[in-house]
Amino acid sequence: MDEDITGPEPVLNLVVDALTHDDASVRTAACICLRSVSHSIKNLSAGRFMNERIVFPLVQLLSDLSTSVQVAALAAISNIVVDFMLHKSTFMQCGGVKELVQLTKAMDSSLRLNAVLALRNMLFLTDKMCKEVIFVELTASSMASLICDPESCVQVQALALVRNFVDGCVYSVEYAFAEDGIILKAVGKQLRKSSKVEIGIQGLYVLSNIASGNEFQKEAVIQLLFPQAENGSQSFFNQFLQSNDNHLRTAAIWVITNLTFPESPGAFGRIVNLRSLGIVSQIKKMFNDSCMDVKVL
Repeated sequence: MDEDITGPEPVLNLVVDALTHDDASVRTAACICLRSVSHSIKNLSAGRFMNERIVFPLVQLLSDLSTSVQVAALAAISNIVVDFMLHKSTFMQCGGVKELVQLTKAMDSSLRLNAVLALRNMLFLTDKMCKEVIFVELTASSMASLICDPESCVQVQALALVRNFVDGCVYSVEYAFAEDGIILKAVGKQLRKSSKVEIGIQGLYVLSNIASGNEFQKEAVIQLLFPQAENGSQSFFNQFLQSNDNHLRTAAIWVITNLTFPESPGAFGRIVNLRSLGIVSQIKKMFNDSCMDVKVL
């Protein structure tokens, strides 16, 4: 079908009506259709999907008896909640956040994965109010649990979710320190034990965002990466600097860049500390790195 469903009103009405059809396969197809057209930046930026006529039935489908319908609805919502116009209040008013959070606790890993992905997208370049609503509903302890989920794909998206939470001003970084820093501890645990590149990349970008905060927050990252208990032994952070993966090395360099930002009061002391740990000498070896992103940083 070549016709743009966001154009002629009857066509869009047909798809919206199909969301409440008796047949689960039809409801699933309607969600897939909405997901497809919501890939368009033009449609998203126009805010064409953030209205109750579309959002409310989609939210209702999150509690559908069919798992395939739930997954399809989550996939559609994941696209729609990016909403470049930042008009996300409609989704929150329809009870969408509460439903998504409930699904992050589902036994089915595909539901957990897609629910976390939807929440991650909702946090993309969002405002303080939206972050607060999601954080209160989700809680720091639940985020820490998702970071340590049995499924690695869920772990990756949970780290990406936290990455979006702590992106921005100092108040955003503070989320990582809620409940005695349970989120930060979970990130550190995953970085230490996981061998999966994508987990390392997302985890390091979480730390990079935290390292862009105030002095207390920067020092917390230092302590996590280079604990005193290691007694001068090589930190696990070195494996990221020495990785064969360009994205992993780039993420690691971003952490150091934000920790040593020249205008930070404690930057000089941290540089001295990093030099004693052999990190500065390791970075000097990367000046001629094969990856341009690493060289530029």
